[in-house]
This record gives sequence, structure tokens and C-alpha cells, in this order.
Amino acid sequence: MHKKLILLYTVILITLTILVSCTGNSETGLENLGSETKNEEPSKSGHDGTGTKVYVNNRDAGGVQVIESSTNEVLDTINVGEKPTYNEIGPNGKYVYVVNSKSEDVSIIDTKTNKVVKTIPVGETPKGVNFTPDGKWVFVVNEGDGTVTAIETKSMEKKATIKVGENPHNGVASRDNSKFYVTNTGSNSVSVIDVASKKVIHTIEGIDGAPHNINITPNGNTLFVTLTKNGELGVIDLNEGEMTTTITVGTGHHVVDITADGKYAYVGNIGTDFVSVVDISKQKEIKQIVVGMGPHGVTVSKDGKTVYVAVTSKDQIAVINREENEVIKRIDVDTFPFFISTLENLS
Repeated sequence: MHKKLILLYTVILITLTILVSCTGNSETGLENLGSETKNEEPSKSGHDGTGTKVYVNNRDAGGVQVIESSTNEVLDTINVGEKPTYNEIGPNGKYVYVVNSKSEDVSIIDTKTNKVVKTIPVGETPKGVNFTPDGKWVFVVNEGDGTVTAIETKSMEKKATIKVGENPHNGVASRDNSKFYVTNTGSNSVSVIDVASKKVIHTIEGIDGAPHNINITPNGNTLFVTLTKNGELGVIDLNEGEMTTTITVGTGHHVVDITADGKYAYVGNIGTDFVSVVDISKQKEIKQIVVGMGPHGVTVSKDGKTVYVAVTSKDQIAVINREENEVIKRIDVDTFPFFISTLENLS
């Protein structure tokens, strides 16, 4: 009897071992398990109204990855056009507009499904993409032909092509939705577009140092322009209508984002290994946060607690805690992360 029991236990043990082995190593078994899990659990992709989703353009991988901020895990990878450089999420949070510089078009992603719902051809070598605060218009800056494409968001149709300066790179809208400012890297100027007429109404000259990226303070009074040739941040007083001073930062072309309280600016210096923290009231760099060589895209979360940095040389997103201004996490992503936008709880 004792021997029969031992034999029975041995057979059961071997059977269980084979079953576990098949489930763990068989591709068919994994696919079936994944399929069952998908049917039983809600999808993790798309915006569910909670937390923060981080959308990362991976330029050399031809895709956009979605990161869940609470876990710092990649949830989704979305195929777009060739060489996606810049992206921006509309004020209502429904769509992400992704600029594809090589295929010269814009992919529109639905944030609920993380699917591309439309692709719009634009100008030559497009780079910057920016919404007006009311969400009615999005402007795409075409570096290759010196133009800006105006897209009406309601219809998702092109409505105008606006000629600006030489080698324009990026832009930002005024807080009252009336104007759109465009950096002209090749002509050291900023074009001012009237949103209503879609025409250039003024050019701010004398922005020496190859103005590249641009942002506007929350009060709408000041533009910050990265001067890539000089390794400086230019300060344009919109009441004066001119650049009044410069602030030394790192080298290379950079992206600048400003905290919601208007007190600090964070600058990614792609020619260095650090992000510059600028005290806006003091108009000086107060800290350099080492993230790795080639930081480009920089985004401050709306709650002001976190800064996300695309580190091009490491294929990583560096997560900075603003309380300490230190890197607290690194997230591996696809090749050459270039730009970042955050989709936060809109409730």
C-alpha cells in the first residue's frame, strides 16, 4: 500500500511539473493567457481620468510611448509617422497631436483608445506643435519651408499656411488666445501671428543667438526663448516688445517649461548632461540637475511636483522630484526620446 501511494504521488508531481513547464515556455500558452487576461481585465491603455499619462515621442523608433506616472511603467506604444519630434495634448485632453518631421505630417491620437484617428499633411520638416489655450486652433511650425500650418481642431482640417521667418522651430500662444509667437532660428527673430486673421502682424527683431524653443509665463507677460548658439535663455518682455536680458544655461538646443506658479523654468540642454533650473524672479540659473547626456524634452507636471526629462543618449525618461530637484526614477523607453507631454486628471 505504501509503495502504491508513493507511485501515485510521483505521477501527480510529474504531471504538475509538465503542466507548469508548458504554461511558462509555450508561446501558444502565453498568447492564450494574455487573451484571457485582456477579456477579464479593463485595458490599461488610454486615459481613464485618474493620475497622469506621459506621452513620449521616440524620434528614431517612429512611435509614441505612454507611461503611467503612478507606476512609472510603459503602458502602450503607438506607431505614428517617420521621425516624430514634438507633440502636444489639447487643453480638453482628448487628443495628442504628434509631429512627424520626416513624413511631414501630423498624427492625431485619441487619448481614450491610444489610436491614431487621423493624419494631416503639413509643410516641410515640421517641428513644433502648439494649441491655443481655448483648444480651438493648433499651429504646426514647418522648419523646412518657413511656414506655420493652422489646423482647426473641431474639423481637424488645415485652414491656413502662414509665412514667417527663416528656419522657424517652435511656437506658443498668448494666454488670451489672440496671438501666436514663433521662433525663427535662421533670422534671429520671433514672428507674432494674429490668430483671428492667421497673418503675421509684427516681428520681434534682435533675438540674437539662434532662438529655438519658446514658452510663455502664466501671467502672459514674458516669453522665454532658448538661444542655442549662445547657451542662453532670452527673456522677452511683451509689454516692451523686445528681449530685455539673457540668462546663462547649458549648451545646445533646448526645450524650456515653466512651473504653473510662474516661479521657475526648467531647461533641457541637449549639448550637456544636465537640466538647468532657473529662478525667474532672480533671472538666474540656481541649479544643474544631472540626468545623462543629451536632455531634450522637458515637461513640468501641472501639480508642480514632478519634472519629466527625455534623455536622448540613454533612451530613458528621467523623473525629477521637484521638492528635492533630484532624479528619483529612470524609465527605459524606445530609441531617442525627444519630447514629452503630460495628460493629467482634468476633473
